[in-house]
Amino acid sequence: MTQITNNLCAFLDDARHAQLDDKTIEKAKHHIVDTIAAMISGTALHVGEKAFKALPSFEGLPEATVFGQSKRYPAYWAAMFNAMLAHADETDDSHETSITHPGCGIVPTAMAMSQKEKKGGMDFIRAVCAGYDVGPRITEALGAMALNNAGTSSHAMGAIFGSGACASVLANFDGAQVRRLLSYLAHESSGLGCWMAEHDHVQKAYVFGAMGAKNAITSVLLVQSGWTGLEEALEGPRTLFQARAQPAKGRSMEPSLVLGHEILGSNIKKWCVGSPAQAPLDCLQALLPSLPAMDQIKSITVEIRSDEAFIVDNRDMPNICLQHLVALYLVDRKLTFESVHDPKRMADSSIKEIRSKIQLIASEALMKSGGRQAIVNISTNDGQTFHKHVQHVRGTWGDPMPRSEIHEKAKDLLEPVIGAASTERLLASLWNLENLDANALDQLINSAQPA
Repeated sequence: MTQITNNLCAFLDDARHAQLDDKTIEKAKHHIVDTIAAMISGTALHVGEKAFKALPSFEGLPEATVFGQSKRYPAYWAAMFNAMLAHADETDDSHETSITHPGCGIVPTAMAMSQKEKKGGMDFIRAVCAGYDVGPRITEALGAMALNNAGTSSHAMGAIFGSGACASVLANFDGAQVRRLLSYLAHESSGLGCWMAEHDHVQKAYVFGAMGAKNAITSVLLVQSGWTGLEEALEGPRTLFQARAQPAKGRSMEPSLVLGHEILGSNIKKWCVGSPAQAPLDCLQALLPSLPAMDQIKSITVEIRSDEAFIVDNRDMPNICLQHLVALYLVDRKLTFESVHDPKRMADSSIKEIRSKIQLIASEALMKSGGRQAIVNISTNDGQTFHKHVQHVRGTWGDPMPRSEIHEKAKDLLEPVIGAASTERLLASLWNLENLDANALDQLINSAQPA
């Protein structure tokens, strides 16, 4: 057998019972809270509406909860639809070097499998950590950026293997079962990069999380039923790495994995908007206390990476239009989940006035220097200038957010949907996740429904 498969089998076998330190447990809860908040807020968005319209055709065994619905569904469908909700917007987490959004596939998978297999909070956390360790590492080893350039979606690749690893831990798979599971996951792995041409966000949500979550649990069920498969589908002739691997600059799969390592380096968005807009908004937050009245501002330049500027340049969706977000923040002096998703604000005269003064600069220098940096320069009518350069986006490894900020972001997403009282109860329970038994976890998931 080959080394990558052996490493993964041993790692996931051990992950079922591995001990995690307090730092890793806390970081895992940050990502779980953030993703569940994204799921619940997603019930009120366009993608949620499309998901719920399809639900009546997917009934079956009442195993797991779909947020926003009163009845339960088979675990693989629950994971798929909750994953759609998790990436219904641009608010979920990310893993930079693998170019994946781990949480939107892994956390819904952990929810569904925990309910199906009657697992408690600590098992949930272990499974989530395992998913974050495996999905991004495999995607990096395949060559994440090169995969995308060749037409395969790194997001889809990370979702299937991350969700599969997560599900295997909660299914209590031993090394032999993991080996068969990896074979099915390799066959299920797909996803084309053409999702970028879709403007409705629906198929994007499916590719980024839902497809992987559904296929992962389906593959687990096949192995649980005794289906056999190739002992090796990752390395060797006609296998995943031969078929899909591109020249990779990331890490290989050869070094031993350590449970919880990758989640410690994963990112959580401070702002519920597209990733390229994060650093500019961090700049504005730093500058805002010193700025004069808005009618005194003459011009605003925003520099971001040249390979990302097109993503947010004068888009017609408010939460991914950089010029609109900058103007909105300067006028309101804050951003909320509600305000950044309100298309009516794009026609607001005060916002349009500020927006007309904003120039977006696609910077080759920032692209070459790496990371999602931004430089904001503001000039006033009387000749004052204000400058800010953010090198590490808030919520990334270089500038992490504490629990208090994760909590406040979650409240902003949750309260409009489930109300203030239910939000506080839900968050209190999630921050105590490692101490919940199977019944308490099941009740928690089932009770977190829109008011």
